[in-house]
Amino acid sequence: MKPNCRRICDLLAQYADGALTAEQRAEVQRHLDACPPCRAVSLKECGARAVLRACAERLKADGVQATPLPPGLRTRCHALSAAAHATRSWFGWLLPIAVTALLVALAGSLLSVLTPHSDALLAAQLTADHVKCFGLFGPKNGEALDAAQAQQMLADRFGLDVHVPPSSNTVPGGDPGGNGVQLTNARTCLYAEGRVPHLMYQSDGQDVSLFILEGQSRPPADFNAFGYHTRIWSRGGNTFVLITPASGASAAAAGRYVAAEAH
Repeated sequence: MKPNCRRICDLLAQYADGALTAEQRAEVQRHLDACPPCRAVSLKECGARAVLRACAERLKADGVQATPLPPGLRTRCHALSAAAHATRSWFGWLLPIAVTALLVALAGSLLSVLTPHSDALLAAQLTADHVKCFGLFGPKNGEALDAAQAQQMLADRFGLDVHVPPSSNTVPGGDPGGNGVQLTNARTCLYAEGRVPHLMYQSDGQDVSLFILEGQSRPPADFNAFGYHTRIWSRGGNTFVLITPASGASAAAAGRYVAAEAH
């Protein structure tokens, strides 16, 4: 990571919370406009916060508040708080670092607890992964990946038994002059306490993602957020999450094709 990127990433938590000065915020925004990887990290930081705020009441209504916090977390928070008031020596500057590290651990724990309960949070997390992966691992020079090879790779490396929808030269309901759908990459992304397969497609320059959550079943759901459409459905004991741009006939047709082929 470049030094400037590292410095900007250190400011992203405050950027997402609206705690930066106008000058700092403008500096961060200029960097994000010119740096896709940092922009992807920013989207994940801001998206998770926005969804957690928007869904707080619904999460409580669903009984998520009854899920216990990680063992010892409350005790450690109280201990750090007491130390902050009691400590006045030269090493007091270490406390903000310790608190920050604890908050990072808490955020990870909360995401792993809340994501399996909330479709909205699942959509936000995987949309951020969609943007990040296409920013960092997107196709170059029109490269395509064979579906059988991708399926075998996921089985060999990760023990995943999933069907990979193949590329298609034509898409029903799509632009007759379009380029169809191309499978460009197959990888895995972090989700809750494990990893999920992430299949990456392109259609006429539009990015399409299919995530597969093995052994899970969820009711069908649709979301529009951050300029993307997320469709969630279950089939054969697995849950599928399809992410496409929220607008564009080509992306919509490509999404319908991938959804029909996924099983």
